Amino acid sequence: MTFYAYLSCIIVGLLLSLFFFFFKRKYQLNEKSHDFIFFIISYVLSFELYAFFLVEHGEKNVLVYNIFFVFGETILILIYLGTLIEAKRIKRNVIYFLALFVVWAIINTLFIQAPTQMFQQYTHLLGSLGVVLFSCYLMYSLFMADKAGNASLLSMPHFWNIAAILFFYSGSFIYFGSLNVTWGLDEFYLTILASVNRFFAATLYLIFGFSYYSPLIFSTKSD
Repeated sequence: MTFYAYLSCIIVGLLLSLFFFFFKRKYQLNEKSHDFIFFIISYVLSFELYAFFLVEHGEKNVLVYNIFFVFGETILILIYLGTLIEAKRIKRNVIYFLALFVVWAIINTLFIQAPTQMFQQYTHLLGSLGVVLFSCYLMYSLFMADKAGNASLLSMPHFWNIAAILFFYSGSFIYFGSLNVTWGLDEFYLTILASVNRFFAATLYLIFGFSYYSPLIFSTKSD
């Protein structure tokens, strides 16, 4: 996937999320988390455009991705997942993990991977691992609720969002975790791997934009 196609997907996801404000008022949908997801998509589009601007002017954008993607977006995703967890013990674990992630990011920045020189994969790996683990827990909880007949998964925005987060961060964990191994590959193969990772990210933001329409789409079909 080209960078322009990737940006287009983020914009489409943002527009879908923006239009939902109208549907939310019209159908009186109580989806408080939608505002936060809308903010995440806006946040991502902003730093991606800024990173692109820097490259177009011959400057490095690695610091932008380290601050806003590796650190910032990971924290936002963990906060979102934490708001969905009902069990107090697991919710506390999210808070503990956030603290650990921040401490590790500072240590990595000061002593291991300079944020202006390289992509901080060690920070990203820890953050991705936490996101994947908490997403798996939430998916398990949703499947248990579905078995109990308490909810229809396809009509739940959080099901789509968690599935998309799990999809992207699982692939991202493997991709960035194997950078040291794949770095010696031919540039053609590196470009393909980067394109696949970008496709995963584009899917994430498209689903973020679509997910809150799911109660309207799938509830109507089931009625």
